[in-house]
Amino acid sequence: MKIRVAIIDDSPLIRQLLKDILESAPDIEVVALGRNGEDAITIAADVRPDVMTLDVEMPRMSGLDALRGIMAKTPMPVLMVSTLTHRGASTALECLDIGAYDVIGKPMNGSFTAIRQIQDDLLAKVRMAKEAKIASVRKPLLGSATPAPAKPTALPSTLVKSDRIVVIASSTGGPKALGTLWANLPQAFPAPIVIVQHMPAGFTESLAARLDRIGTVPCREAVMGDSLQPGQALVAPGGFHLRMIRNGQIKLDEEPSVHGVRPAADYLFESAAEHFGRKVIGVILTGMGRDGAEGAVKIKAAGGTVFTEHESTCTIYGMPRAAVQAGASDMQVPIQDMAMAITAALAGRKTHAA
Repeated sequence: MKIRVAIIDDSPLIRQLLKDILESAPDIEVVALGRNGEDAITIAADVRPDVMTLDVEMPRMSGLDALRGIMAKTPMPVLMVSTLTHRGASTALECLDIGAYDVIGKPMNGSFTAIRQIQDDLLAKVRMAKEAKIASVRKPLLGSATPAPAKPTALPSTLVKSDRIVVIASSTGGPKALGTLWANLPQAFPAPIVIVQHMPAGFTESLAARLDRIGTVPCREAVMGDSLQPGQALVAPGGFHLRMIRNGQIKLDEEPSVHGVRPAADYLFESAAEHFGRKVIGVILTGMGRDGAEGAVKIKAAGGTVFTEHESTCTIYGMPRAAVQAGASDMQVPIQDMAMAITAALAGRKTHAA
């Protein structure tokens, strides 16, 4: 049976582009088209598509308001389609908090290059969204849209001068998982953190700013020439690989995609293992594909520690599963307990496999 998709966008050109891309796949059919948020709510109720693509900024009713209505009455996997602007990226991240499945960048024109840039991403995400657990789509409605910061806790003095490093990988469902993790990280975090989240260029800056607001660990998007600093976090910018080089410095480059993504976690993890060895704590959160698994193997071989998010809290149990199957996971951890696991590893306390 084909995957039934509804497309909601105020631009006739974008509607047609998305329709052409989706209908080029033999296993997907477009069953409805809409022009605004009001159409989206009506189509969700009357047509009940398997997946909906929803523009963020539309007249009459925005994608954000429409998403709230859909998730309250007829929850389903929704892919937000957003322009690569600061405003669009910030709103798209808010949509992920509310319950959107994922976000893709909107093609800026009808050129062949613009279409090719999103085609593979769109088709893959529609297929994965169809298989998403409906409970994971409903979950954000149970609490506030943005995780409330946890009550800060001080770390033991033995951690103050930690020379370890934490590297984190996430993809589909990652912004929400990172928000939960960030809200629970303690004050005076003693190690640098580097994050690879699979997102288009333009979205990662907003993600970093959001994490910076949520918790007590400062976070920003990485730039060329940055160096690792204890108690500070860097997010790899969309469209660039991030790797460690000597003396705690980082390098950004536009080398070919790995596993179809750039930035890639394997790129980060392998360089961290090379330069930091047993001092690395690798964390693989929710996401489709297997990015991070090979890098996790390298971290383990170098004597480091690897945590993977437990299947029970993953939106998509793809990347964590790949690391587990590769024998590279020390412990599978529910996302609400991940900060505690990382803190325990920094303190040198033993962890036990789940």
